[in-house]
Amino acid sequence: MDIQGHIIDHWVEKMLDHLAKLPDVRFLSSEEREKYDESIKAADDYYGVLMSYYMNGIDEGVAKGEARGSHHKSLEIAKKMMAKGMDENTIMEITGLTQEEIRKLIS
Repeated sequence: MDIQGHIIDHWVEKMLDHLAKLPDVRFLSSEEREKYDESIKAADDYYGVLMSYYMNGIDEGVAKGEARGSHHKSLEIAKKMMAKGMDENTIMEITGLTQEEIRKLIS
């Protein structure tokens, strides 16, 4: 099971535990029922926000990983181009690397 599945399972478990501790809602007064409904909505909103932050974090992590992988590949290509004797400007144009990044590869 993936991390998202574990989080959802944990949320469901917490909600069920919470519900098990409450009296039967059929026997609540109007005021108690209103407070009960508000607490359920607040818990749902809270876990919805947590899930949103979690998913945004996953998306950011994936994007950073892809960017690092792409940059690493550009460095590998630049090394091969230098080994073939290609000039710095051509390497910069093709790989998108900066002059500083290419010079670091040389040293």
